[in-house]
Amino acid sequence: MRTSWQLAVLPSVVAYPLTTAQTRLGELVAEVRQGRRPVTISEDGRPVAALISIDDLADLEDRAAMAAHMADKAAGRNGISLDDLDYELDRIDAETPR
Repeated sequence: MRTSWQLAVLPSVVAYPLTTAQTRLGELVAEVRQGRRPVTISEDGRPVAALISIDDLADLEDRAAMAAHMADKAAGRNGISLDDLDYELDRIDAETPR
């Protein structure tokens, strides 16, 4: 159930006004960590930032690296092999504090 200080952004995402996010940051971090869903922060009624779990961030970074790799291959640029890319992404994930 939403309280008066929560705004609906998308069906699965709740936006909190910036002033509320500042005073309730610990709660919002716990919500992201436990619920594995992003929390959006709004300013003047518009979404301006989001909190996401570190695991979700790692997934996004992996997908971005894979997309860049595929774009390079499609454009005929050599880049690194898919195996090397996968190895590097795993190495980065292993070094990321959780």
